[in-house]
Amino acid sequence: MKSPDRSETLLILPPRYMGSAGYYALVNAFDKVWVDTGMRFDKRQKETHRATVADTHGIRRLTVPIEKPVSMTGARWSDIAVSTHGIWWHAHWETLKSGYGRTPFFEYYADDFEPLFAVESTGIPLMELNRRLDSIIRRLMLIETDVAYGTDFDHDGPTIDLRRGVPAGIVTTVPYYQVRALRHGFIPGLSAIDMLFNMGPESTLILPKMVLETV
Repeated sequence: MKSPDRSETLLILPPRYMGSAGYYALVNAFDKVWVDTGMRFDKRQKETHRATVADTHGIRRLTVPIEKPVSMTGARWSDIAVSTHGIWWHAHWETLKSGYGRTPFFEYYADDFEPLFAVESTGIPLMELNRRLDSIIRRLMLIETDVAYGTDFDHDGPTIDLRRGVPAGIVTTVPYYQVRALRHGFIPGLSAIDMLFNMGPESTLILPKMVLETV
């Protein structure tokens, strides 16, 4: 149940490649979210094309290679395409299978994700890849928020703009079951797919606990 104080507020977020559980906790907390795909390209914003997951060795970072924009000064993330070089998609999927193959829900959700980790995902706009993965994650996490992607938005009500980062005291860590917790301890800050593969539909019960009432 979403807070009535957030029902008319538009949350503005940056795009993410398989964003963190905290990112999706924020998405879940609002009725309306706008993901700004027109943010200025900044190669330091690694989370736009990098996800953090866990495998047998602990933390693993998966990076989608991107094409260099024609102009570094005027480029927007909406201009950036996924690189056609290398087989990153194969490496990412093999990492996910190795890292999450023994989690309780991987086999139930694998068919939803696998088609996006294929050669067909090379050369497409990065924002389209992010959007497709985001749609799958939200559907499987039972998130009902109205999410729009674009370079502009139309909203007359109040907004909360978190494009430049999430201030401290808004999102908190809520430990959940992780298949290798006995070996590594609980690992916070991972992609939401970690929670999804480990907790399945119960993810929808955890997400609300992660957002504090200060937002």
